[in-house]
Amino acid sequence: MKKPFASFGFTVIFLLSLHAYAKQVSAVCDWTVGTGAITAVTCGVDGQTVEAYDYSAGTDDASNGVVLSVPAGVTITLNGGAVGVPTTLIVGQISSPDTAGVGGTGIIVASSSYVTIRTNEKCYVSDTDGDGYSPTPNTCSTTAGAGKIRKNSSGYHTGTDCGDGTTGAYPGQTVAQATTFTNSVNPALTGDWDCNGVETKTYAAASYSCSACTNGSGYASYVNAASGFLTTVPNCGVAGTYYTVSNATCRDPAVADCSTSVSTSSVTQTCL
Repeated sequence: MKKPFASFGFTVIFLLSLHAYAKQVSAVCDWTVGTGAITAVTCGVDGQTVEAYDYSAGTDDASNGVVLSVPAGVTITLNGGAVGVPTTLIVGQISSPDTAGVGGTGIIVASSSYVTIRTNEKCYVSDTDGDGYSPTPNTCSTTAGAGKIRKNSSGYHTGTDCGDGTTGAYPGQTVAQATTFTNSVNPALTGDWDCNGVETKTYAAASYSCSACTNGSGYASYVNAASGFLTTVPNCGVAGTYYTVSNATCRDPAVADCSTSVSTSSVTQTCL
C-alpha cells in the first residue's frame, strides 16, 4: 500500500502477485449512487486504472462524502493483473460495521505494492464544454479549474461523454441534431448525439412507392404507400428528397394519380 489507512470491519488480503485471482473477477464494481453499496458479488478494479467514487451532496462541497460499503459475501479484487501495474481506488471513506453489526464486512483482495487507496479526496474530471458529462470520468484531478467539474455533480453514472467540446453531444440527449460531430468513443458514429453507441436516424423509412392496383369498380389505378425517401435514406446531416403521401387509397387514374397525391420536399436527416 502506498497510503496507510485505519483498520476496518471488512477483510483486506494483501498479495505480492494476483495472477491467481485475475480470472475470478467477473464484473465491474457497480456502486449504488448515494450509498456506496456494491451490487456485484465478485468484481474488480483493473490494473493501470483509477476508480474514483465521489458523489457527495453538493456541487462542490467540502469533501468527498461517499462511504464505500463492502457487504458480507462480496469480494473486490484490486489489480488482478501483473505485478508492477498500478491501481488507485479513491473514496470518501470505507465503512466498518456499526454497533448493530451492519456495514462493510466483505473482502478486498489487493496487491501489497501496486495498489493505492486514497480516502477523503475530491475528484474533478474533464468537462470542457460544460454539459455536465465527462469523457474521462475516472481521470481525477484533486483541484478545481477551467474545463473541470466535480465528479459527484457530473453525469458519470449515466455514461461517458462521446463529444466533449461539442455542444449537444452527451449521454441522455433527447433532441435529434441535423449535423455531425467527431465522436471520440466511436468515430464511425458521427450522428450518435446521445452517446449510447447507436446512430438513430429520425427519418429511417424508405417505403414510398407508387404502383398499379385495381379498385372496386375494376379501373386500373394507383396506390401510394407510406411517406419516406424514394430510394436511399440520407446519412446524418445530409439532405434528401422526401415524399409525403396525402392519399394512399386505390383510385381511378382519371381522377387522381400518384403525382396529385404526393408532395416532395428537401429534408435533412437528423440523428440521435
